[in-house]
Amino acid sequence: MSTFTTHLICVPELEETASVSAVHILPGHHVQSDTLLLTLVCGNSEIEICAPEAGLVSHIMVETKETVQCGDLLLQMEIEEEPTQIFGAEATFTSACQLDWPHQPLAGTLSVSLSAAKLAARLGADLSRIASQGECIEEADIEAHVRSIMLQWQQTHPH
Repeated sequence: MSTFTTHLICVPELEETASVSAVHILPGHHVQSDTLLLTLVCGNSEIEICAPEAGLVSHIMVETKETVQCGDLLLQMEIEEEPTQIFGAEATFTSACQLDWPHQPLAGTLSVSLSAAKLAARLGADLSRIASQGECIEEADIEAHVRSIMLQWQQTHPH
């Protein structure tokens, strides 16, 4: 049985606003990895936004000539996940890391639970932009962050 996850495709880090110059796909299109999805214009540069993996474009959140900035949600894709095992057996990986792993997080480090890291990777969420409600970022923090992005988008794009 296939598992699909939603990937949020956002505006990359830019020092200024950009404009959507072209939308190359429509919702419902199946695309291959690296397929050109959108083109942005920032200053004198064109920025091509391509599919990170093969999948289905489910929602396009922007229109041609719309102004966007770093982190704005551009579109959503449903991507089929391949069953994988990260670093072999998890118990072996954990026990190997515990030998040198500090008991307390270092100042300025990002502390993220394994389940939250997996969820952020599936959703395309930038962990450095997520506020933690506790000592480390958990799945609930990721979900709250994604909800806030979706609510901001809904408020600025009433249809």
